[in-house]
Amino acid sequence: MTSTQTGGLSSGGDIFSRFHLKNFSGRLTNRSLIGVLGWCLMLMLLGIDSVSAAEAADMANIEPDKQQPALAAFLIVVCSVFIPWMLNYVSPGVRTMGTLLASLSCFTIVAWFVFTLSTGVIDNPKPAVIPTDAAKPLLMWTLASVALVAGCFLLLLSVRQSRRRDSLALPLRNENARYGKISRYLHWTTALLFLSLIPMGIFTTMIPEDASFRLNYYIVHKTIGVTVFCLVLIRLWWNFLSRRPALDPSLSRWERRLAHGVHIALYGLMLGFPLTGFVMTTFHGYPTFFFLWEVPVLWSQNPNAVLIWGVVHKVILPYVFFVIIGGHILGALKHQFIDKHEGAFKRIVS
Repeated sequence: MTSTQTGGLSSGGDIFSRFHLKNFSGRLTNRSLIGVLGWCLMLMLLGIDSVSAAEAADMANIEPDKQQPALAAFLIVVCSVFIPWMLNYVSPGVRTMGTLLASLSCFTIVAWFVFTLSTGVIDNPKPAVIPTDAAKPLLMWTLASVALVAGCFLLLLSVRQSRRRDSLALPLRNENARYGKISRYLHWTTALLFLSLIPMGIFTTMIPEDASFRLNYYIVHKTIGVTVFCLVLIRLWWNFLSRRPALDPSLSRWERRLAHGVHIALYGLMLGFPLTGFVMTTFHGYPTFFFLWEVPVLWSQNPNAVLIWGVVHKVILPYVFFVIIGGHILGALKHQFIDKHEGAFKRIVS
């Protein structure tokens, strides 16, 4: 075979590959749009009952419909699985779309916050039970602002990422210098779900008792909480099967200890939030929901226990989380931009 023929075949193969990649990217873009619409649908589903309070009052004796909030929770979980899959895909174009979808998810949180303003809950929340409840409106504004900044940052990052042409080849198991596919999927899916729980949980506790949409939020919040708990257990099991990559050798002893302590604390928080929430609501006499399934109350009500576990779930753990996750993010930024550890981010995302 001549060199000309070989070059022609190679060129034809490149055209064939680009043609299929273009078609695949087009199909994937449609799926991405479906994911974004899913987030928007979630907002609609959670807000439907808020405009029909009068009808809800007439139907007080009818068991609440759990299908809408269960579907909303399902859409959140699907999007939280889909985004990490895209972020760690072989094709750079798909990874760029994953970053773009992550950005749109942040903007969706901002849109959801704007929607919550229309309900009047932010301005007129449920009466405070503990002193820190008074800080929740300001905390909601702060979280919405953080989501807006994060969305803008990820949007700019997706523009920069669109210029990349490198493919990503990842094994399923972890390597010495980077995490494999399974760890990355579990890490980012859990992170996205867990981060969605924080503003949703704060807002849910602010909703007045007689609000028609209050149960919807509790079903979604508890469903995602149970999902996070299960994912963390799976992640711990996978860490046992596939050893995590070693820390950068240039880190000092105190940085290694701090990094190890932060990871342990994050795992403890991700398990502690669902467990304390379950115990608190059970002592309150409320069931736990997992999509359409309702877990019955396992023990009798105890107002004193509700207060104790409520302080742990609603005050201690959230503020500890803000400190730990803030340190985790700042530490990662320090390693990447100050210490010039080029592979800091690439260990867990590319």
